[in-house]
Amino acid sequence: MKHQVSRNLKELGLSGIRVLGQEAAQYDDVITLTIGEPMFNTPDEVKEAAIKAIQENFTKYPPYQGMPELRQAVVDFENETQGIEYDPSEVLITQGASGALYVGLGAILNPEEEVIVFDPSYVAYYPIIKTFLGTPVIVDTTNDDFQLSYDKIKAVITDKTKAININSPNNPTGVIYNKKSLEALKRIMDEHDVYVITDDVYNQLIYDDAEFLVQDKAYKKKVLYCQSMSKPFAMTGWRIGYLMADQAIIEQALKLQQYMAAGIPPFIQIATIEAFKTDVKPVVKEYKENLKAAMEILDAHDISYVEPKGAFYLFIDISKSGMTSWDFARKLLKDEKVAVVPGLVFSDDSDSFVRISFCMDRHLVIEGLTRFARFLNR
Repeated sequence: MKHQVSRNLKELGLSGIRVLGQEAAQYDDVITLTIGEPMFNTPDEVKEAAIKAIQENFTKYPPYQGMPELRQAVVDFENETQGIEYDPSEVLITQGASGALYVGLGAILNPEEEVIVFDPSYVAYYPIIKTFLGTPVIVDTTNDDFQLSYDKIKAVITDKTKAININSPNNPTGVIYNKKSLEALKRIMDEHDVYVITDDVYNQLIYDDAEFLVQDKAYKKKVLYCQSMSKPFAMTGWRIGYLMADQAIIEQALKLQQYMAAGIPPFIQIATIEAFKTDVKPVVKEYKENLKAAMEILDAHDISYVEPKGAFYLFIDISKSGMTSWDFARKLLKDEKVAVVPGLVFSDDSDSFVRISFCMDRHLVIEGLTRFARFLNR
């Protein structure tokens, strides 16, 4: 029998980040600077809360929208850290931020409607948009220092534009949208009836003061705010996050969540309440020291890069190598046993870059970038 699989899904590829990771697994003693996996373990208090919840038999079906106690904890946490005001009815607990992006876009998007995406961008945005038969519209930010341009956004707005997807701090660049970028975005929102899907999973991991769109209460009804426990709280394997949006949107997103996953395990939700008590400042301090060590190596070898203001990635210019980003990454892996992510994974216009993660033990960051610099400059 010839399988008649979905044409829509058949067009989607696997994540380039994971592809390179699988290639790296074929070598011994590789320094892996690819995936954004925090160097820290989940806090003991969080693990103990999950174990206690399991022992107390919080193992039944959960409320589809999320436990009321957790949704209230989300509201309180976001009010304290971002100064935003939501009601628990405007919170949906999801499988990480990926789940929030999925149900959020699914709640608003109709076939053939367009979503503006700023490249370079996280690898999941295009596939999620295409899954709902939407059309990604690319705006490249490279020549604008990876910030937003009102004119470039305005130029691609059509009567089919439904939403704009933003990610600040950005993956892969670590750039945080500045005041001018946010004003450009707000001007577009004032002029057009569009939503903004804001993927802010790194907004707890910032190295200086910053502003975020979600903090402006005037745009609350147009903003779908996606969050995850993975990065700041070292809970990547727990697969929990949340969507915050106007209740009318949450009601539609809940339908997808209900039929897709039937909720998040209650013992994980209980542990997440405990996680919100964690002070992430020591984590940020460690990542900032890692970044400092990484930049010192790159600067000493006259290697250009985008200086990140948040997250834990460096987007490094490899144009002087004369290689494509995939060829560079594969040869670096073979010759120096260092794994990085090709820039082409994030954008057709980023083939002269690679992304490295600096969220692992510092000695690995230092050794990995020392080998990287030797390879690029040889």
